[in-house]
Amino acid sequence: MFSELPPAPGVCSRVILRRCTAVALHLLAVGPAAQAQADSTRAADRLGGFSEAQLDSLYGPLVYLMQAEERGVYPALSLAGKRDFLRRFWAPRDPTPGTSKNETEETFNARIAVVNRKFRESGTSHVPGWRTDRGRIYLEYGPPDITLGRRGPGVAVPFDLWKYTRGKTMRKYCFVDLTGFGNYVLVYSNDPAEPSRPDWSVLVGDEYAEDVLRF
Repeated sequence: MFSELPPAPGVCSRVILRRCTAVALHLLAVGPAAQAQADSTRAADRLGGFSEAQLDSLYGPLVYLMQAEERGVYPALSLAGKRDFLRRFWAPRDPTPGTSKNETEETFNARIAVVNRKFRESGTSHVPGWRTDRGRIYLEYGPPDITLGRRGPGVAVPFDLWKYTRGKTMRKYCFVDLTGFGNYVLVYSNDPAEPSRPDWSVLVGDEYAEDVLRF
């Protein structure tokens, strides 16, 4: 009659070692994925406690980034729908999906904070910086590489010149304070996407028009 023989010396230890190794490898594989999922969930839940007014303030500046199919959808949504829209808007623009940070969103929001601080307009109505011409250009291209401002006696109207030298094409923009209250509007640019006003040279003054072109 066959009787079970005791395992050879070292067999149990080898089996245990193999099983422990397999478990360890499984945990190593699952760990980062689980952490990434948790990070992603936390990032999505960031909007969970936001009021509708806060969500609307996040949505407004996105007009500069939206594709045609994304326009006109948000205003008619419920509060939950607005949260979902903002999550879905940024998800495909995330360069590191699955992590707790969306670097593209963070960079954009940091620029929003800058333009709202530096370029907001006062007067009969308050205009947040992101809705101004200077704010719009800043959001699209970031801070200009070179700036030049003209103000004071002899200057017909105050104006700012911005130049971007990085990238394949040099771009420059001339913003004029037409009201005298710090409300600067874009009147001239060599950027084909930003048509210049026909009377821009008159607005800055003929003596300064050449400065703008040489800048």
